[in-house]
Amino acid sequence: MGKFYAVCAIASMAGAAAQASMISHFDNYSNGQSLHNIDGWKGWNNVSSVAGIVSSVRAYSGTNSLAIAPGNTDAVRLVSNATSGIWNITAMQYIASGQSGLTYFILMNKYQDNANTSSDSWSVQMKFDLANGTVRDDFRGGSVAIQYNAWVQIQVQVDLNANTVSQYYNGTLVASGAWKRGAGSLNAIQAVDLYNNGNNTTYYDDVSVQSAASPNVPAPGAIATTGLAMLLMAPRRKR
Repeated sequence: MGKFYAVCAIASMAGAAAQASMISHFDNYSNGQSLHNIDGWKGWNNVSSVAGIVSSVRAYSGTNSLAIAPGNTDAVRLVSNATSGIWNITAMQYIASGQSGLTYFILMNKYQDNANTSSDSWSVQMKFDLANGTVRDDFRGGSVAIQYNAWVQIQVQVDLNANTVSQYYNGTLVASGAWKRGAGSLNAIQAVDLYNNGNNTTYYDDVSVQSAASPNVPAPGAIATTGLAMLLMAPRRKR
């Protein structure tokens, strides 16, 4: 009986990791389509007019990307069940030269429509200053040069168990430190936020939030098979 419950626990944890993990390629949508309340994407505070727009102008993989266009574009991708363990958040980003203003790659430990009043809810805020040509972490300092006219990877590694975060741009460490920023912070990843504050366009492709455990999580059929095998096995323990 103990083995059966152990198998159920393993299946439950695997299911949670699979649900929280996500990747958006944007290739299943039409050019010009607003990603509002679609596949976990929405406009900030559930406002459709600020949602990201699918674009075929540029793409890292496939045919489309997500354009964070001039004006107050603020695209949010919700994340669920990311409350423990190690997480890898990545995105391919394209910024053309000759632009000005600011654009941001943000990760939030707490997000709720029309209730984002605590600054502690923001855990990562990578600010891209197009006039100065730098990307900087607003909370922990650190700065590297923006690579224009090319697809560049943003990578953020979060260890919720250890309360740490490290941010990389084009393979270079920008900053690292504590994930939680105060008493109002949650030990969670609840949203990716792509925000534009200026007259510029930034493109994103292959936006991904992946648990470090995800590559090792068996498919549902494999979990069931493993569970049956464990029940039939002699008292050998597995995990």
